[in-house]
Amino acid sequence: MKKLFKKYFPLWIILVSLLITTIMISAKPSAIANIQKFVPPAVETQVVIPQQYQVKVQSQGTVKPRTEIQLMPEITGKIFKVSPKLQNGAKFEKGDPLIYLEKRDFELSLITAESSLSQAKVNYEREKAESALAAREWKKINGGKASDLTLRKPQLSQAKATLAAAQAVYEQAERNLARTIIKAPFKGRVRQKMVDIGMVVSPGLAIAQIYATDYVEISLPIAEQDLVFLGIPLDGSTIDKKSQPYVKLFTEFGGEVLSWEGTIVRSSAEIDSRTRMLSVIAQVSDPYQQTLNTLPLKVGIFVKASINGLSYNDIVKIPRYTVRENKVWVVSKEGILDQKQIQILRYEEDYALVSGGLEISDSVLLTRLSVLVKGMKLKQN
Repeated sequence: MKKLFKKYFPLWIILVSLLITTIMISAKPSAIANIQKFVPPAVETQVVIPQQYQVKVQSQGTVKPRTEIQLMPEITGKIFKVSPKLQNGAKFEKGDPLIYLEKRDFELSLITAESSLSQAKVNYEREKAESALAAREWKKINGGKASDLTLRKPQLSQAKATLAAAQAVYEQAERNLARTIIKAPFKGRVRQKMVDIGMVVSPGLAIAQIYATDYVEISLPIAEQDLVFLGIPLDGSTIDKKSQPYVKLFTEFGGEVLSWEGTIVRSSAEIDSRTRMLSVIAQVSDPYQQTLNTLPLKVGIFVKASINGLSYNDIVKIPRYTVRENKVWVVSKEGILDQKQIQILRYEEDYALVSGGLEISDSVLLTRLSVLVKGMKLKQN
């Protein structure tokens, strides 16, 4: 028996292995089918709400004074006093004295002119009396029509002309005396002082470079496609005050954003040959008195501008990145994805202004998905 067992030992091993395998297979648990359930992706959407929207046109420019001149004397004279208001950067009001010239020579000229005027008045009055007397004497003798010379009319005309000339000389002397005090022609500031005490000045010699501060102007270049949204005349004429578009100017200074308010008063009369753009002129009144900021709107500041343009109805404002080739993905109330062709009014910074193609029942897809297919089911957050 032992010999037989040893002889067929490998066969017994195979049979036992088969038996164990069969038992293990029959004892295994039955497999349960796992059906994968589809979960719609969760996305963010923007509800389509048409509204009235006022277009904002962006630009930038440098603040410039509305008037800048070289102040010059009208007479020749020696400076004997300079006002403290005539210093670089100093401010002054309209009519403030800035330069005083020595006036003694002009006072003497006025005295001489006054004497000549007085003599001319006496001569004129005498000629008037003699002419009247000659007319009465001629009437008494009734000698017919008298000549002009008989009635002393030429003498009277000469006396009248002499009086007028004397009055003109006197007035000129008065004006020259007044001009020894050079006054500010407007409210403003001094850019550069060019003279000092002891200098002799004359007409044509600049005393100072000054500019007005009652209001400043900023030339703002506008792109061709944006001009239509301003709704202003482009012929350079002044815009009616009630129709002047509002403009907000702002800049960053010392880590702070400063802003000022103004209006668009006109457009340039010509297109810039370098940029091929037409500029509009913004005006800010009393820039050095505005209290909105710690810093007044000084001449030379570079500012950015946001101009209020035309208003439009039924506009939908959506993120710019959602638009591709004038198409946008929308999600219906049922959560079904669809793509629609839209009409773009214009782009403003990171947004697109849609004027048509969307319905109130739509929601614009904001979430960026790797796969977008029409009819796809989505879950809106």
